[in-house]
Formats: sequence, structure tokens, C-alpha cells
Amino acid sequence: MTSEDIDEWLDSWVEAHYSSWGTPDQAAQACVAAANEAGIAERDLNAATGGDLAAYLEEEAAAIADASGSAPSDF
Repeated sequence: MTSEDIDEWLDSWVEAHYSSWGTPDQAAQACVAAANEAGIAERDLNAATGGDLAAYLEEEAAAIADASGSAPSDF
């Protein structure tokens, strides 16, 4: 997979799961597991998120909250 493919996969995963992913650490664990199932190595996933998947997901939750007026619980 290219880095662009991983970015698209990650965007899709966030959109599909943001409303039920728990804490940032729980979200990161779930994302890594799903990425592994999709054939994406954890190092490639971390590279796509700037090296801190939990922080990336927390930022995405904030962006979703700003855009939609709602954020995942526990964030």
C-alpha cells in the first residue's frame, strides 16, 4: 500500500468508528488491530499519523466535534 492508500484507509476508519471508539488509547488499539487486518503495518500507520496515533485520533475527534457538534464519549 502507498502512503496515500493508508491515509485514505485511515480517514475511512475514523469516519466509520469515531462515535464508538472510547478513549484515545482504546481507539488507537482498535485502529492498529483493524489496520493489521487490512494488511497495514503498525509502523506505516504511525508514519501516516505523525508518529502518535492516539494524539492523531484525538485531533480527529476534535475536528469532528467542531464540524458536527458532537464528539466521541470519553474524549
